Amino acid sequence: MKKPKVLLFDIDNTLLDFSAGAMQAMEEIFREAGLPYAPEMFAVFQVENDKLWARIERGELTIAGLRDVRWQTILARLGLEADGAAMEDAFRVRLHESAVPVPGALDVLAQLYGKYRLCAASNGPYAQQVNRLRRAGMLDAFEQLFISGQLGAEKPSRVFFDRCLAQLPGVRPEQCLMIGDSLTADIAGGRAAGM
Repeated sequence: MKKPKVLLFDIDNTLLDFSAGAMQAMEEIFREAGLPYAPEMFAVFQVENDKLWARIERGELTIAGLRDVRWQTILARLGLEADGAAMEDAFRVRLHESAVPVPGALDVLAQLYGKYRLCAASNGPYAQQVNRLRRAGMLDAFEQLFISGQLGAEKPSRVFFDRCLAQLPGVRPEQCLMIGDSLTADIAGGRAAGM
């Protein structure tokens, strides 16, 4: 492989620690809903959330559709009852503010800045991802932000990657490298797009 010109970085669990923010948010929304919370409950969140994101990646569910299923599913698994849609709304408010960098992520961006064209390529709501990058001190490292909420397509779809490339005039897919934690959404999606 030739040296890439453009590096596309996933955000969640690549640059920012989604799990740390999600755990804190889960504890807070359970407390607000009057539900008991124990740290071991987060494992249920992780399993069910991963299943839902796999459905999103396969095109069986949309990010908007998470509101109607994420917390309803998790609460059922935990044997608890509450308004899952309201909990999703409260969860998203907290995620909007979550900005815990993955260890070493700021250093990596600093080392690569100016040597490559850096872009973020992430699924999620646009305003949330921008705010999280800003709060983590990472936003200025990126030339472009490709966020599914703004692009109207989610990784790993070819449409997502085609829309990224359309905003990088003169850049061919083979000149790009997708960097992320998901073998299906990030790596397979980028590879299928010719990266």
